[in-house]
Amino acid sequence: MRLTPVALILALLASGGSARAQTPPVRAASGPAITDLDPALAFLAPYGLQNFSAHYIAALQALLGARQQYWAGEYGKAQATLDALWARYPVGSTRWGLLPTQPFGINLGSPPCYYALRMLSDMTAWRVANPGQPSAPRTARLTVLVVGATHGIEPRDATELAAGTGIPVTHALDPRVPVDDYRAVHQSLRLFHEYVLAMTEGRLGVETHILPLPDVDLPVRASLSGGTRFAGLTDPMQVFAHVPEAEREATDWWWILYPSHTPEQYPDFTTAEFITGGMGSGPDSWSPYFISDDRWVVRKAPHLGSGEYSDIERGVYLPQWFQHEFFHHLFRTYPEFELETTPHQWFDRSTWPPDFVGRYEPDYYHEALVKRLQGATPSLNVALRYATAGAPWAALTVNDLLGTYHHVPVENAWHIGDIRFVGSQLKWRNTAPVSWNLFDDLLEGQLLTGPDCPYFGQPLGNAFQIVLERDALGDLTTEVRGFAFGGGLYERQ
Repeated sequence: MRLTPVALILALLASGGSARAQTPPVRAASGPAITDLDPALAFLAPYGLQNFSAHYIAALQALLGARQQYWAGEYGKAQATLDALWARYPVGSTRWGLLPTQPFGINLGSPPCYYALRMLSDMTAWRVANPGQPSAPRTARLTVLVVGATHGIEPRDATELAAGTGIPVTHALDPRVPVDDYRAVHQSLRLFHEYVLAMTEGRLGVETHILPLPDVDLPVRASLSGGTRFAGLTDPMQVFAHVPEAEREATDWWWILYPSHTPEQYPDFTTAEFITGGMGSGPDSWSPYFISDDRWVVRKAPHLGSGEYSDIERGVYLPQWFQHEFFHHLFRTYPEFELETTPHQWFDRSTWPPDFVGRYEPDYYHEALVKRLQGATPSLNVALRYATAGAPWAALTVNDLLGTYHHVPVENAWHIGDIRFVGSQLKWRNTAPVSWNLFDDLLEGQLLTGPDCPYFGQPLGNAFQIVLERDALGDLTTEVRGFAFGGGLYERQ
């Protein structure tokens, strides 16, 4: 008799059987090998199926099964697979929080598979509701900047970390990253890309563009602050000086991938958590950039598991990371919804909006998306486009820029001001009141500052980058929305 996957699991659990990595594939009597039968069972079998609950196994089975059905275009089947899982283990149930997060060093997220399952559920729901949906009318480009080398002072123990001392080191890019045409990078992004398509209701796709920077060597540092360990680029903005202008103009989102400075080879740090990346703002001061070290996509960080990532783990966990960082950007893009008035406010359930009913972080993201962001103005597909290639700069004149502007949000007197002529000199004057000269460079989409500007010579302080309005597809128009300066957006009033 051929056992079904569920029957096989129950039989193994009842028998107390164990399948280790060194043993042959487990087989049901006169049935197929687990490796031939089910990807989830094949993945877990080396650790002993009896060591995993039925819930843990069912979550991974549903995720891998529904994901495969989704990639095959079988959206109805994928939705049925997911619906069956949610019927058994409902969204927001406390049972999800009881699942082990790193059994045997495995990393499938926390709760295991839950983030990816919620993303996939949103994806399938949109696909089923929109059969035959044509390709997205527009695409956002995600440019991955692959830094060739880093250098800095490496601490060898906790004492050196606290003191900021250690030994000088140089790091080269992990050779696993570019293997098979950056397979690990693309694998990390696949689910997230499709999630963005569903998030924008089919109006914005994502394309990945890899830009190797083999000759770029950037400074890194390790530090301890408030009990938190950091190891990363000293100034991530330095990388953009090495990016050709055409690449900057064609890019909507960025991912900075740099050689790791995490000293996990030393005994004090073998299981330590180091913050190595997150979410920042690009060279225009308002497009998003993800940032991570190179090991992030090839091995499990010591606080997240152990060993190299399997294809399954990478494809499940890394989309969770991208989702987390991207929602930071979405919440700062739409501050009017007050969805992150304090960092990571969703970690405290008491701070959730009263109409949010979930329990876990991805529940917050889902509800933020369907209850706030998908009805926002401008729409997501417009707000998430930042590339300026082909912008109609030549159609602008300085007179088109005269007027009053407010920083978003207004926090002090420096955040309200005017662009105007004083005699023949173009100036910015805020309500502090402080003023400085501006100079026409509109063919490059900017007004330059000069030495009289208090921010001149600082990163993002040498120019007002003009921001144009976009139409319903996110394409640039000749109408001025405002300007980006010093890491903030100033909107025209």
